[in-house]
Amino acid sequence: MSGQTRTHTRTAQHTAEREKLHKAVFRYLDGSMLRGYLNSDDLELIGKDEFVSFPVKSTDGQVHEVRATALKAIFLVKTFEGSRDYSEFKVFTNQPNGKGVWVRVHFLDGEIIEGIAPNSLDTYANPVFYLVPPDPGSNNQAVLVSKCSLHGMQILGLAAD
Repeated sequence: MSGQTRTHTRTAQHTAEREKLHKAVFRYLDGSMLRGYLNSDDLELIGKDEFVSFPVKSTDGQVHEVRATALKAIFLVKTFEGSRDYSEFKVFTNQPNGKGVWVRVHFLDGEIIEGIAPNSLDTYANPVFYLVPPDPGSNNQAVLVSKCSLHGMQILGLAAD
């Protein structure tokens, strides 16, 4: 194998590994927070098993073992910095577009957010569910909500394209 082919293969593998990582902010039930990278494979496990533990590489390079049961939610973000000047809206101002169930979640800490959750049995049966937030300008792309962190959840309607 030539040196150029080996380098190309190694670069392709590194790119594939990097593409499997999501920038995420982990919000804990106790109010603390961790910024780090979440592997796509671990993201799938969290959605199915509330007792799973998984490694997270924080922004400072340290690896932390995170227990899903300790989390309020995982926010999949565009950037770790966000925009301090931007005031995101956490509820829809009109009937939302998209595909899924329009829900409002009430966290135990008092935070309330709305979003679109998949209209599937997994949303109701699994210990966590995905939520797409209402503000397309927000730094949050999706939220993985832990049901153990909720005071309640309301179904407000169906999102319609």
